[in-house]
Amino acid sequence: MSSEESPYTYMFKPRLMGPAHEFALSKDALDWAIGPRSGRVSYPMIKHIRLGYKPTSMASSRFIAEIWPLNAQKLFMYSVSARSLIDMADQGNDYERFLRELHRRVEASKANCVYEAGFPAWRWWPSVIVAAATFFLIAYIAFQGFVAGHHALTGVIILIGGWFLWQIWNIVMRNRPRSYRPDAIPEDVLPKA
Repeated sequence: MSSEESPYTYMFKPRLMGPAHEFALSKDALDWAIGPRSGRVSYPMIKHIRLGYKPTSMASSRFIAEIWPLNAQKLFMYSVSARSLIDMADQGNDYERFLRELHRRVEASKANCVYEAGFPAWRWWPSVIVAAATFFLIAYIAFQGFVAGHHALTGVIILIGGWFLWQIWNIVMRNRPRSYRPDAIPEDVLPKA
């Protein structure tokens, strides 16, 4: 990491047993350290930033930022950090603050950066197809159960299926592929303040 002090730092642990991922915004670069590896990427060298919503069973409000520099490996940041084997700390406020400042600095450097939100289209469209197929399958099963007179079972299927579909729909809609301006980051790919 740079020895220069910066008010914009962010650290998270994607896994309990893995190294911490540390980031700092210096005057002219994004500094990073992952375990023993570290590097520095000047703001004009950042070519692509993608933001998304990527929940897990232990972190239902996990967001991800992927950063592609021209001269280094792809970097990623999560809005949560592992605290124990079964607990993730929500760092949404710090994550959002850091990302907004990173966007501001990359834009100010006149970088030729592409800003995208959500899944790439090749990944999003299959998600929409799976969600639609799941909806029709649950509707068909519920209809057949209702016709057969299994009203209690049909109600359970509708409740569980509805909850499952709501989860899928939330992920699919937040991650629809789109471009954005660095001064207008879509709110659905950032944690709520």
